[in-house]
Amino acid sequence: MIIQGSRLAIDYGDRRIGVAKSDNSRLIASPLMTLDDAQSLEQISFRIKEIAQANFVTVIYVGLPLHLSGSQGSSSDKARAFAGVLLQTMPEGISVRLLDERLTTTSALQDLRRTGQKSSKENIDQLAAVKILEFALEIERTSGELAGHEVR
Repeated sequence: MIIQGSRLAIDYGDRRIGVAKSDNSRLIASPLMTLDDAQSLEQISFRIKEIAQANFVTVIYVGLPLHLSGSQGSSSDKARAFAGVLLQTMPEGISVRLLDERLTTTSALQDLRRTGQKSSKENIDQLAAVKILEFALEIERTSGELAGHEVR
């Protein structure tokens, strides 16, 4: 069953964190911001909590970086750890979910090149978050269920 409210998607990286949000109807995914990973996980989680509450978010998708083979590596472990801290920070009613993000950065780079936009690292991180969110929203529309796996 689909939960009402807007969505956030997070492309968690070693240096930067791309954030995208949907509109309340969950039709459009837009880049929102890039956060610097220089802060602690708790500080970043608190900032995302503020963003989620200000935008009436009910579901946060955190990209889970997997190898092309589907296996997990150290980046997957970091994303899982971040999602766990994020879940502890969120108030009741906001779900945190992990979603396969293979090839989102590659797809974001291709989109930037195709449209002739500047490909700064911040743009790429935000657009990778948009790709994660677009994928999640498509799954929601076609299946009637939330995408990914709930963090517990």
